[in-house]
Amino acid sequence: MEFVKRVKERKLTKEENPYDHFCIFFAAYDPEAGKVFYGHHKKSGLWLFNGGHIEVGETPEEALVREMGEEWGIEIDLEIIGEPKLLTITEIDNPTKQTCTRHYDIWYFVPVSMEKFNPDELLLKKEYSRIEWMTISEARNQITHPNTLIALSELDKLLTRV
Repeated sequence: MEFVKRVKERKLTKEENPYDHFCIFFAAYDPEAGKVFYGHHKKSGLWLFNGGHIEVGETPEEALVREMGEEWGIEIDLEIIGEPKLLTITEIDNPTKQTCTRHYDIWYFVPVSMEKFNPDELLLKKEYSRIEWMTISEARNQITHPNTLIALSELDKLLTRV
């Protein structure tokens, strides 16, 4: 309900409202290997999946395509990705690095093959100090962010269906 209320308030982007706005996350996972792709984010200091802010005039899907291009340097067919799989709200308390105090997160899970998935390392290094492929249990040992753990649990459900 908080998402619906916030959408009705409008000004959903960081440019329109620097304090609380909408973001997308895109979590790559390999259903065959049972692993997820995530990294240690420089700005937040947390282990996170890739993502970013929705910009003025963008739909979540347009932001997804743009952000995958900016962070991975590749484009993945939206039909393979499908609809968002999760909505979360992230409270942010990092005033020395971010003006944001709340993110409304829209999560997409991106099935890929580890062998064929080849994101641009130079692009990734702009925002991440380390990037890893790990099993769900290995990732749980590193991830501390509550919403990222929720996303990891949702990915675990996808992986156990394979």
